[in-house]
Amino acid sequence: MARNQRRRPEQEEAQRAASKVRILLLAYGLRARSLLPGKGNKDFLSMPTLSPLKNVGEKISLITGLATVKVNGVDVHNQASSCFLSSANAQGEFKSAYPMDRTLDHLIADKVSHRTPIRSLELNCNSFKDLKESIYLDNISWYGPEHVATSMKDPRKVYERLFKTKKADKDITDLILEDASNFKRNLSYQDKEKLDEYFDSVREIERQIEKLNQYYSMREKADVPEPEEGPMTRGEYIRLMGKLLVVAFQGDLTHVATFMLAPERWGSPQEYHELKFTKSHHGLTHGQDNESVKNLLVQVDRFYMELFAEVLEQMDAINEGEGTLLDHSIVTLGSGLGDGKDHTMNELPVVVAGSANGRIKTGRVLNCPKDTPLANLWLTQAQLMGTGMTEFGDSTGPLSGFLA
Repeated sequence: MARNQRRRPEQEEAQRAASKVRILLLAYGLRARSLLPGKGNKDFLSMPTLSPLKNVGEKISLITGLATVKVNGVDVHNQASSCFLSSANAQGEFKSAYPMDRTLDHLIADKVSHRTPIRSLELNCNSFKDLKESIYLDNISWYGPEHVATSMKDPRKVYERLFKTKKADKDITDLILEDASNFKRNLSYQDKEKLDEYFDSVREIERQIEKLNQYYSMREKADVPEPEEGPMTRGEYIRLMGKLLVVAFQGDLTHVATFMLAPERWGSPQEYHELKFTKSHHGLTHGQDNESVKNLLVQVDRFYMELFAEVLEQMDAINEGEGTLLDHSIVTLGSGLGDGKDHTMNELPVVVAGSANGRIKTGRVLNCPKDTPLANLWLTQAQLMGTGMTEFGDSTGPLSGFLA
């Protein structure tokens, strides 16, 4: 009993520290070679790809040595994105073509969504309209195997979800649920299961509408201009989505978000307006042994890192209590592939910003032992969010050396 009494203040302090921590998980097919400094080089911000982070460098950690297990015989790119946040046991049985499971963001939201009106936010900056590729390449957030948490790609839709909630929206979801219930009677067992997943998604939207209406009945909405219609450059598009995300965190509309900067792979070339060229990122990664191709790839990686840095700088400019919004967050940028050319899933490029209220040691390179499970990082972040989780995916324990 006495031991429990001694431990309780520490547990309460940890819970207080986690009570307003936000978690943001970003994915992009970064080229690990352009991120990793030479052995013993602690000045990781001197790397061309990482140098845009210098303004918030003391709040950054570069982590090396992390890995996931590749399942041979299935598309590696599909694995890299759809399994990035699940770390499911690749040797176990799973209900899909890939080792998928409920992803980290939703396991955390299960525990912390009572804090905010929006359970979680899923954003995606894939601007392709051709739908050439599968949903596995275009989603990192999943409610469970084969049950995608559909991400929002239109800034106007994001704005409406955050700021333009109406009673009419709830009426529409009621009609959808009523109509689907009638339709369900004639379905097979498997089809009913799929429809139940759809029900769950619609009911979650309904719950969020109710919570947002309650939230805004007691608070003023943020003074954010509604996004205008019209063409945007690649940079303008991502920048706008990033600003909306920061406002959602600042206003405590949600504490959990995922953000895909680009799809894991796409057959069509991407127009990089600011870089003044149109190239297939996938093609660039496979041609990076050619010096001119590698230079283009470095430009693309740096372009995305500059946009990532802008989000971090915005968060760091927002004062909150004794620190900033960034200080009270965990922001992780990573990729499910270590090398896009060789399709490796070890030595993953991972950057973590923010300290979760001073609980993460920052401003350094954390060199983990070779093939340390990526799930160890996810488990540690889930614990920092106050979930009480003791294991996650194929984790072997919390990430050693990560905490202050």
